[in-house]
Amino acid sequence: MQASSLKPLTGMKVLITRPENDVAPLSTKLQALGATTLELPTIAIVPPERTEALDRAIRGVEGYDWIIFTSVNGVRFFRERADVLNVHLDNLKRVKVAAIGPATANALEQLGWSPDYVPEEYLSEKIAVGLGDVNGKRVLLPRADIASKKLPSLLVERGALVDEVVAYRTVIPADLTPKRLKSVLKEGVDLITFTSPSTVRNFAQALGSKELAHLLETAKIACIGPVTVETATESGLRVSIIAMNHTIDGLVEAIENEIRTI
Repeated sequence: MQASSLKPLTGMKVLITRPENDVAPLSTKLQALGATTLELPTIAIVPPERTEALDRAIRGVEGYDWIIFTSVNGVRFFRERADVLNVHLDNLKRVKVAAIGPATANALEQLGWSPDYVPEEYLSEKIAVGLGDVNGKRVLLPRADIASKKLPSLLVERGALVDEVVAYRTVIPADLTPKRLKSVLKEGVDLITFTSPSTVRNFAQALGSKELAHLLETAKIACIGPVTVETATESGLRVSIIAMNHTIDGLVEAIENEIRTI
């Protein structure tokens, strides 16, 4: 085979740390570029332990002016809980809906909601300004249990009445043990992808600082955006690939561009 006919990521082994249900889009796109992908989720997405606050918000959803979804999982668990409560959301007209980015917007559209606002930069804090005047407005934030407090704080500063409720939890998978992680890495990994701060934190915790230092000698680190990059840096990882467009497509593009320059 001529070198010119090789795909750009041919010969590369890429470790994907996304949750099990979210692996496929990234894995498929990287494989299409010639990469061999190894899948080792470092977080699992599960329902909240207690649903009282979420249930109250869903039952009173028509009393809000805005609902802000900051992830696809937020949309999924919100809708699943609404179904359990027999609350029909399809025909809500008065409540405006915001989505953090195109993937979340698409998840909403599949449920019959057309987002009223999606920021040009897919960062939570951009929403606070993009919503316009929220003084006195009731805003619902159904999010992860460990979500950053930056967005609700900014909204409160602008006069919004914010209800932040746990729609889902991020936990460490039961099978993410140091032994298993080291076993996967022994297969030889050229690149590790991180798509959220929690994927980084759990990876670093399972591997340990000594092994992390050794890993930097052999593998590149790719992150989906600045918040994940910050967590990776704080964990002792040197990030060499950053998606400027904070989506899976943006991450794949950044990886491809980096490898083509080597």
